[in-house]
Amino acid sequence: MEIDFDDIRHLIPPFVFNEYGQITGNFVRRDEIVCVHEDGRVQVWLNRALYEERDSNGLIVDYDERRLFPET
Repeated sequence: MEIDFDDIRHLIPPFVFNEYGQITGNFVRRDEIVCVHEDGRVQVWLNRALYEERDSNGLIVDYDERRLFPET
């Protein structure tokens, strides 16, 4: 299930996006980020194309849902 980045943005430290960009050379554009909540995981992807391809280079973060939503 796709979720709105604004709903979880406050749960992810901002430096994560900067570090991801520095390590990969990819520029993170807030308006292109895709967030999904599937199979007990919350994933933030660089953009829709990389998410649909499941290209691991586009995966910014992958959290166990219990880490972000302890009540779940």
